[in-house]
Amino acid sequence: MTKKSLNEKMLLISIIGTLESLKGEGLSINEAEKYLFSPHMVQMLKENKCNESIIFIIEKGCELEDIASLLPQKYIDSIEELKQEALTILKEYEVFEKKFWV
Repeated sequence: MTKKSLNEKMLLISIIGTLESLKGEGLSINEAEKYLFSPHMVQMLKENKCNESIIFIIEKGCELEDIASLLPQKYIDSIEELKQEALTILKEYEVFEKKFWV
């Protein structure tokens, strides 16, 4: 597994965890934007040539605040959709076989 693949896989795991935390109200949208769902993160990932599908999920995550305020009935569904997209991409990566990732 390359370092880039490992980083992308860890990012996907972070995305899924962040979305679950939002869904369970353990994390605010404001916090999620500071950690992950921000234009700054999108730019950094583009500069580092991250998987475009992952960048797309992050971009859509940036819209969650708008969805929550304008279409609150679609908020949880949007989170679930993003989570499923991330899981689908995660399954494409090879299994990590080392004992420790750090």
